[in-house]
Amino acid sequence: MTRSDTVSTGTARGDVDATVATFVQALERGDAAAMASVYTPDARLLPPGAEPQTGAGIEHFWRGAIDQGVTGGTLETVSLEESGDLAVEEGRYELRAGDETIDRGKYVVLHRRLGDGSWRWAIDIWNSSVATG
Repeated sequence: MTRSDTVSTGTARGDVDATVATFVQALERGDAAAMASVYTPDARLLPPGAEPQTGAGIEHFWRGAIDQGVTGGTLETVSLEESGDLAVEEGRYELRAGDETIDRGKYVVLHRRLGDGSWRWAIDIWNSSVATG
């Protein structure tokens, strides 16, 4: 996982970094349940070319990606802005199957601070920068 300099005026940065690390490490282990654990209970996953996923659908989506050969990736924060209990992260991603990059693009995650003080992903959307056709 790589991270770039960001703008962050609040307290979310360390927790956001830790949550991103949890997600990437879980992907590398093929652990869809751990990947899904970074999301809020009412989170919405908005993948390209697919319907929105919520609840158990988030873990199911990531299990499908792993089953189709995704073995790792990186998330790189471009910017992080925090306001109260919300933080917006813009970044770049790369997905791998073995040593081969199979997709790269950009993402936006809306992070929400939960009642216990932890930060989790409330809305996750991304799209590929790889030309098709």
